[in-house]
Amino acid sequence: MVAPVEQSWRGAAVWRWLDGHINREMGVGAPPGGAVLPAPTRGTIEQLLHTLGHPERGMPVVLVAGTNGKTTTARILARLLDATGLQVGCYTSPHLHRPHERIAIGTATITDSELAAALLPLIDHAGSSSQASWFELMTAAAVAWFADREVDVAVVETGLGGAGDATAALGARLVAVTSVGVDHVEYFGPTRWDNAVAEAGAVPDGATLVLAEVDPGMHPPFLARRPGRVLLAGRDFGVAADTAIADGRTVSLFTPGAGYEAVHLGLPAPWQVASAAVALVTAETWLGAPLSDRAVREVLAGARSPGRFELVHTPNPVVVDGAHNPAAAAALADALQERFGRVARHVVVGMTGARDALAFLDALGVGPDDRVICVEPRTPRAMRAGAIADAARALGADSVSEHDDVGRSVRAAAEAQDSLTVVTGSLYVAAEALPVARALAGKT
Repeated sequence: MVAPVEQSWRGAAVWRWLDGHINREMGVGAPPGGAVLPAPTRGTIEQLLHTLGHPERGMPVVLVAGTNGKTTTARILARLLDATGLQVGCYTSPHLHRPHERIAIGTATITDSELAAALLPLIDHAGSSSQASWFELMTAAAVAWFADREVDVAVVETGLGGAGDATAALGARLVAVTSVGVDHVEYFGPTRWDNAVAEAGAVPDGATLVLAEVDPGMHPPFLARRPGRVLLAGRDFGVAADTAIADGRTVSLFTPGAGYEAVHLGLPAPWQVASAAVALVTAETWLGAPLSDRAVREVLAGARSPGRFELVHTPNPVVVDGAHNPAAAAALADALQERFGRVARHVVVGMTGARDALAFLDALGVGPDDRVICVEPRTPRAMRAGAIADAARALGADSVSEHDDVGRSVRAAAEAQDSLTVVTGSLYVAAEALPVARALAGKT
């Protein structure tokens, strides 16, 4: 058991300690002059795990990797395994509102005192954590807490991804890859092939691989990892039928061992069906047997993914989606077309890092009929609203404005008459927008 933590390290103190470390998500600790932080390597996380007594060695890990759809997939996967009576840890990133969201067992998220207790050996041995990043420390804490609670399996989402990602050091023997897109260009490169090569580095040699990327041209880097078994989307598992309904979708899914007909999925976007299919086959692969039809129906009907095509009626519809790269923007555009057709839109958009605003807005279908409100989320990595505005004007948008407050922008857009509001570009934007949209809708 993890020893009780000293009172002085309960509450906010542990977060102050964590926030003193490099944070690639937030841009904290970046070199001056806009230089990019160096890519992570496995050396630091391995040192942290050694200091903690290697809690990962006695705990089965299922890794969820890829460019888009990881968090939704990981959460559904954890719920499916939980429905069989297992105690399941789930580690996802980034969070929307509270960092505790990242680390959960069942429906219970880690507490401040539990986090502090998990980190105490690293706090006491500053040498092992002085060069560690915020994400590496959170990953180590999650693994330590899961091990202390003796979970049966941990479902872990990659962070940055690739061989140097902290999660790649956990020894997963089952890896699900959701998709390959263009992201983290400052580390991986500007093409899908670059990203496939990088993402494949997180797959341990010989692991069982669930590969949901549908483009066979992106498969070779993953197959070069010499997986012990490969399950391919469309061949071994996938979606047999999919229909949008008012409160989600009706889907039929198949796996190597079973078929599930006319299942209610409580998620509204087309791409979320693929996440459900990946989660389902990964759960069955880990269990070595199909799940009960009842368990699948209950889990998928109750599936929720906050900030991922979350629809709020204010009473005008507001869609909040954390899409942050062109592939995700294109998927969002398709989902909006399916559910709303071509209607007048207010697009509230903010972005972070070195992403391509023009490519993102083009994939989203921004044009002359859209009113584009460019914002800057509260993060040091926020892209200038002016840069996004320039991209929107280049695509022909007639109404483009810049604002420094996401919440006020969402409120103004949502109160416009007979208009759809789309809030997107970053989960940081989604996190700031959702409380406002829910308040307008009278929800808590």
